[in-house]
Amino acid sequence: MGYRWLAAIAAAVLLTACGGSSDDDASPPVEGPLSYMALGASDATGIGAFPLENGYVFRIEDALESERDQPVELTNLGVPGALADDIAEVLHLALATGIDPDLVTVWTGANDLTRGRTPEEFAADLDAILGDLRQETDALIFLGDLPDLTALPRFVTDPDPDVTPERVAAFNAVIENQASVHEARLVRLSTLPVGDQLTSDLDGFHPSNEGHAQIAELFLQVIRPALGLPAPPQ
Repeated sequence: MGYRWLAAIAAAVLLTACGGSSDDDASPPVEGPLSYMALGASDATGIGAFPLENGYVFRIEDALESERDQPVELTNLGVPGALADDIAEVLHLALATGIDPDLVTVWTGANDLTRGRTPEEFAADLDAILGDLRQETDALIFLGDLPDLTALPRFVTDPDPDVTPERVAAFNAVIENQASVHEARLVRLSTLPVGDQLTSDLDGFHPSNEGHAQIAELFLQVIRPALGLPAPPQ
């Protein structure tokens, strides 16, 4: 499993900084080894999974290596606690080092929502992320929206005025619009049921092993046809 970890770069950036395209769109499949970049916050690093290698990003990497029978080189730019503007900064620095991914997954917005940022602020940062990817790479981009955060055990037990159905819907509208603007493929994680089984006992917020597995599979359901891969047998 090829794996480049840029957490040190990401941390340095944070310290200094302190519907989409149709699944039916024709795209030539990527031949040979695959360069995969993951953008996100703590979920991308595997938080909530045990061990961390059961996180959704690593599951996607493993599935693509197995199903394509080709090496996958992972650049995981997940940064625990990152907001969308932090991810934009990390991505900008990573692209400046010459990283040129074939495939990118982006999942962000939960931290922005729970910390009270406005949909407009989030939209500007997501636009910067996707704009940089479109301008600097030819990567296939897969963008996840948000599940119903209000149903997470943390917020069921202790409701938060920033975590409401209206704000989740507003953030998801931003994600869907930005996917369309930048021709990213939308992964509807909003269809994922949220509950105790899919949520880590550690904090009632991050996905459990089962949650990470389901997130990975929803991404893969959109990634496979874009890469010309068949659906796995049931």
